[in-house]
Amino acid sequence: MTTPTPAAAPNNPPAQPTPAAAPASSSSPGQLAPVAHPAATPKRPLLRLKWLGALLGLAILALLLIYWWSYRQSNSITEDAFVEAHIVNVAPQAVSGHLVRYLVEENDRVEQGQELAEIDPLPYHDEVELASSKVEGAEAELRRQEAALARLRLEVPIQIEISQRSVAAAKADEARAQEALKLTADEVEHGVEEAQAELEAVTADLVLAQQEYRRYTNLQKEDAVPLRRAEEVTQARDAAEAHRKLAATKLAQAQANRTQIAVAKATLEAAEKSTQKALKGVDLAETGNAEIHEVELLVAVKQEGVAEARRALASAEDQLKYTQIHAPFPGVVVKLYRHLGDFASAGVPILSMYNPELLYVTANLEETRLGGVAPGNPVELHLDAFAEPFHGRVVWIDKSTGAQFALMPRNVVSGEFTKVVQRVPVRIAIEKDDRWPLLRAGLSVQAVIGHGAGDPRWAEQAAREMAEITARYNRAKE
Repeated sequence: MTTPTPAAAPNNPPAQPTPAAAPASSSSPGQLAPVAHPAATPKRPLLRLKWLGALLGLAILALLLIYWWSYRQSNSITEDAFVEAHIVNVAPQAVSGHLVRYLVEENDRVEQGQELAEIDPLPYHDEVELASSKVEGAEAELRRQEAALARLRLEVPIQIEISQRSVAAAKADEARAQEALKLTADEVEHGVEEAQAELEAVTADLVLAQQEYRRYTNLQKEDAVPLRRAEEVTQARDAAEAHRKLAATKLAQAQANRTQIAVAKATLEAAEKSTQKALKGVDLAETGNAEIHEVELLVAVKQEGVAEARRALASAEDQLKYTQIHAPFPGVVVKLYRHLGDFASAGVPILSMYNPELLYVTANLEETRLGGVAPGNPVELHLDAFAEPFHGRVVWIDKSTGAQFALMPRNVVSGEFTKVVQRVPVRIAIEKDDRWPLLRAGLSVQAVIGHGAGDPRWAEQAAREMAEITARYNRAKE
């Protein structure tokens, strides 16, 4: 049996189906009746629709490919990116001991200066008491030396003044002794000369009287002169003899007075020795100035000792303060590494925290995708935890790759080197919105970095602001 094929022109509408033709003859007995076939439907319009749909799909796919290609050429995309923060490990600064108090738990928000934990302060209390007693002892010794210095400063000028007055008095006595010696010598010599002259005059009178006596005695024997005259001459001779003896006695007395010169010389020598002694007393008194200087040096040493003891006390007090561990900045506690009763060593972290105001994204971008990426370029940040993406901008591109700081660096000397595409860290500042408090450090990010010339001035300002947030709570105390 044949099926008629409907004839349809290419540009004509499809023909309407025709009813099946009636059988030419009825079936004879014992023979199967012929099966009636429906009229065939045209397939060409359906095929045309399929081709049209395929072409439309290819066109859409081509448009998508073109859009994807242009999008990839104008953006650098990486899924090797994470939300990061400056996680700070908080540790005892300079003390060690058992943890006796924890005042925070994980996920607690803390303020700057808030006490986080405490180390057993008892040994450091003892150090403070010991240092305090040393300060008191050093101050007492300083006061003793200062009192000795004040006494010397009071006594030494008085002693010098007294010794100088003694020198003046001794010099005055010496001058008087010199004057007395001169007067005595002059007086004694004048008396000796006077007595000697008187003796010579009396001796001459005696010689004359003896001559008169002998002459008148002889004349009286011859009765040439009266007896009275002879007696007068004899009396004159005896008087002259007595005057000579008296003059001789005066001369001897005047010569004996020369011992007064020796006494005056001895007095002068004693006065000179007293002057010398007084001068030595002045020198000795003036050595008190050297003693004052020595005690001043001792006072300076004691003052330095007091200052050192006070510094030791301040250090001990600082050590005691360090037993209380405070938050260096406002932030969130993310991890406790020790438990109460653990021994905490200086410099070993007991907890970690970070500042939630300093969150950023670090995208590890392939070196082949760095072209067109510049500081200041816009970034679209897709996080699995949020339905809508965050927006940000590139702050800076690191000057080295992540492989430079790997725990196991590349060994290119052995010759076993395989060239791989390296990744360069790119820091991205996140624009704050209402979802900012929900961000967590460590979240995975797909970063889509737009290409362009960038904005270096904005990037420098953003880097300075990030650095300021870090430095704001970490400046050294002046």
